[in-house]
Amino acid sequence: LVEYIRGLTARGLPPTRAIIQNFASNILKKHVREGWVSRFINRNYDYLISK
Repeated sequence: LVEYIRGLTARGLPPTRAIIQNFASNILKKHVREGWVSRFINRNYDYLISK
C-alpha cells in the first residue's frame, strides 16, 4: 500500500483518504474505516511524505 501511494504521489497524483481507504479495502477484501486510514498514515508517515 505504501508503494502504491508513493507511486501515485511521484506521478503528481497524491491519493485522497477515500482512495487509500478503497484500495486498502480491496487488498484486504473487507471494509476499512476512516480511523484505519488515519492510523495507517500516522504509522507510515515517514515513508509517505515526499522528500
